[in-house]
Amino acid sequence: MASPSSSTFDRLFNPKTIAVFGSVKKDKIGHQLVSQLTEGKFPGTIFAVNPKAESPEGFAAIPGFTNLTQAPSPPELALIAVPAQFVDSVIQSCGQGGVPFAVVFTSGFSEIGNSNEEAKLKETADRYGVRLIGPNCAGIMDTHAGMYSSIEVRALPGKTAFITQSGAVGGAVLALAKLRGIGFSKFVSYGNRADIGEVELLDYLESDPQTDVIALYLESLQNGREFMRAVSRVSRRKPVLIIKAGRSVSGLRAASSHTGSLAGSDEIFAAMIRQTGALRVPGMEEMLDLCDGLTSLPRLKGDRLAIVTNSGGPGILTSDRAEELGLSVKESPSGLRKELETFLPSYCAVANPIDLTVEGTREGYRRTLQAVLDSEYDGAIAINVATPFLDSTALAEGILEAASSQKEPKPLAAVFMAGEIVEEGIERLKRGGIPVFPTGERAAFVLSKMHEYTTRSVTAESAHDQAAGGELAPQSFPIEAPILEPEALSFLQEQGFPFPAHSYITDADQIPETLRNLGFPLVMKVVSPQILHKSDVGGVLLNLRDEQQVQQVFSDMARRFCSQGFQGVMLYRQVMEGLEIIAGIKQDPTFGPVVLVGAGGVLTELVRDSAVRIAPFGREEAEDMLSELKITTILAGYRGSTALDRKALADLLVRLSDLAVRYPAIQELDFNPIFLHQQGLLIGDVRIILAGQPIGSPPGNS
Repeated sequence: MASPSSSTFDRLFNPKTIAVFGSVKKDKIGHQLVSQLTEGKFPGTIFAVNPKAESPEGFAAIPGFTNLTQAPSPPELALIAVPAQFVDSVIQSCGQGGVPFAVVFTSGFSEIGNSNEEAKLKETADRYGVRLIGPNCAGIMDTHAGMYSSIEVRALPGKTAFITQSGAVGGAVLALAKLRGIGFSKFVSYGNRADIGEVELLDYLESDPQTDVIALYLESLQNGREFMRAVSRVSRRKPVLIIKAGRSVSGLRAASSHTGSLAGSDEIFAAMIRQTGALRVPGMEEMLDLCDGLTSLPRLKGDRLAIVTNSGGPGILTSDRAEELGLSVKESPSGLRKELETFLPSYCAVANPIDLTVEGTREGYRRTLQAVLDSEYDGAIAINVATPFLDSTALAEGILEAASSQKEPKPLAAVFMAGEIVEEGIERLKRGGIPVFPTGERAAFVLSKMHEYTTRSVTAESAHDQAAGGELAPQSFPIEAPILEPEALSFLQEQGFPFPAHSYITDADQIPETLRNLGFPLVMKVVSPQILHKSDVGGVLLNLRDEQQVQQVFSDMARRFCSQGFQGVMLYRQVMEGLEIIAGIKQDPTFGPVVLVGAGGVLTELVRDSAVRIAPFGREEAEDMLSELKITTILAGYRGSTALDRKALADLLVRLSDLAVRYPAIQELDFNPIFLHQQGLLIGDVRIILAGQPIGSPPGNS
């Protein structure tokens, strides 16, 4: 279904009238919804719909009707909490009554394997023009509209929209956020996602004036490429934070190719994050930390971080973590040191971390942080490790005074440790708009992610973004399966992929003329649609150095493999040197074609050195892939060795990306090995599997 216009989804989040379907007796979901809406001061009209036309217990002013036709006007939002067998008929009555949106709280559908009934709900909703959230969801909220159509804790007002596939996770996040004073603009638990899902919600939230940050909890995606386009577009305007559950590969079919085995589903999801400019966070606490930082602090424009503390140990731990995360905790410049020494006691360390010691005062924090933020540093963390005799509120005032006196806005995060003795100081900082984190390491994580977002938002422009306007036109693959090696080579050479000098031999009489063109030494490989792993059956022979040897080996292969569909041999000029690389294509069920590259030869299984990107992408993304590899130092020339042709390898990856999109029938493709030289490269072996082709039917890698 088409993406919503802003005005369309405004009616979902800010309805004038809401109908609650289902029992409204106490301890029932319908009653909880009425309580939430009423206690949240919903400004519109609420009424109940149930067989007995009952008003909710304790809410006599809210009318009850047996059906929508009795209501004075159709609602803009229906909240459905009836037994599963009645949901479809309720949706039908909503459609007949002109209700545009419905939130289905009822469970008992695809989450327990009842997909047919869920599909029936969607069909009914489509037929009558009703848009659905759910089923099996925890509801929606718009804190700025006073609309709390949810069974979870009412969110505090804020600037983050939170979208979650899991109602339980959503409830836990809202509860934790409330304890920390972190608010949300909107909340959506979409459950089974029978209709409205994360892509349409992202489209809407992109232009929502109440939302500055979007956070998502995901377990699965329906259309990975649509999601990728949406995140790529939205993240250039607003930070998009993602928690992805299910990082392991357990339960997934092992990839049949060497290249395919280099990346599981989580590596591909991580590639999506890199390519779109989204920010991935490992869990709920980190997500809340980052939401707090992004909605409270100005953007971090560089990576230079200053740490001001009254205790050496936490300052050092924070410094270590910041550098691990890619921030720079450089020593204070000489000008700053001289300035600090004019007002700090001589026993204070001014190198960075700047240690005010336990005798640090309000004035010490204020002047030190002012000096730091007016210097070359891009941001700062202020740490207070309290003892009972310190006035944490006074120290908080010093931090706030420094933040408010900045010449240009720079992020200043606070860490107040720990317990009851710092509670008043923490509250003062929060009222002043300074986020407070429980440890310096967590503050460093937030600033590192803020720097990551700033960097990506400036540079993230890939071929995939351009594909939003129209990807490479897909074409039918010109060769039928199973694809033999001679056919694969001929096709790939036409696409610009380089191979060693070679020839396809079907008869011994061809050998003398072929050898005059190829030279020696040679490699011979059997060609047969029935032989998958040629090396395993002796179907690959190396170092053939004269015609007599070639004739003998050809005759031997023809004899040994005659019962296995022998169709000849491939002769290659043997490549004697070069760094072995592996690269290829595989189809991911969520994101479609992906391209992989890694260390080849014995290093493939030994070091598991690989990088992956979702196709299509351009040269810059290909270069980034190579930079991620452990062998990137070898490509550049390690310890005086000659640099290898990185450009040729990057060009090959871009060409693979285009090939993967242009020919979607390619299920898997392996180049293994690729021999990378000082100038150029050569592909030593190729294997192609087409979609729908039984794994194991085509020729395999040597």
